Amino acid sequence: MDKEEIRFETLVQRNLPQLQRINTFAKMLKMTPNISKIIPNIDLLLPPHCKRKDQASLSDNEKQRYICAFNLINADGTLGQLVDIHNQMHMQHTNDRLLPWHRVFLLLFEEALHNYHPDVCVPYWDWTKPEEQHFPDWLAGILPTVHTPTRTISVVRSPGSESWLAATVSGVSSALAQTNYDNFSSPINGIHGGVHIWVGGTMSDASISPADPVFWLHHANLDRLWWGWYNSAAGNHQNPVIAGQISPWTYTEADTRNIISLGYEYV
Repeated sequence: MDKEEIRFETLVQRNLPQLQRINTFAKMLKMTPNISKIIPNIDLLLPPHCKRKDQASLSDNEKQRYICAFNLINADGTLGQLVDIHNQMHMQHTNDRLLPWHRVFLLLFEEALHNYHPDVCVPYWDWTKPEEQHFPDWLAGILPTVHTPTRTISVVRSPGSESWLAATVSGVSSALAQTNYDNFSSPINGIHGGVHIWVGGTMSDASISPADPVFWLHHANLDRLWWGWYNSAAGNHQNPVIAGQISPWTYTEADTRNIISLGYEYV
């Protein structure tokens, strides 16, 4: 690994120490000196950059590998730790910390998936599209039981009507037209919570919502919208004003600005 990859790995491990205790073949390959010379097509096994796709465009194989990786990080306890972190009070909701806080949260989840399937990236659920204004069919039957360090969660949900979801997210265009971060993030905060409520069940409870696999697709879409706004003429590369580290992460607000440097992009 080069110096930038080592720095990134260290940052990830520092923010989710659980990953240090898991030994997989993917981790072994990453740590093998001169692995690219040993396996010339190593990028097929260990892609250097994550391409987050619209969930509706995933192949059956990509869907199955996402579900498999999700089940594995549930089995090894990483998912449970993430759920409990989300339950802690870090001022990560209903304010301008929502988007940067969850950008790190998504990144740590994605890196946990890479312990088992390095080619799996978090897909996004683009509920702004009329054709996706329903619960993703391929996740409908995925209702895991998640054991956290403090409790056991059995995922349930009861999605509302398509018209309700459409109305809930109808303010996205107006939010994207705003020309300062506060005016952009405020309606996005409301839409964020509205979709959680629309899915219902586990997703409607902030203390346990990351146990539902759709949580991550929902937040990936919010992250995607933020990235699009940030790079637009309206967003003009504006950032929230957050001093110091974003608790409990060792990331600062500046660390979250460029998703390319964080190792992923939306396609």
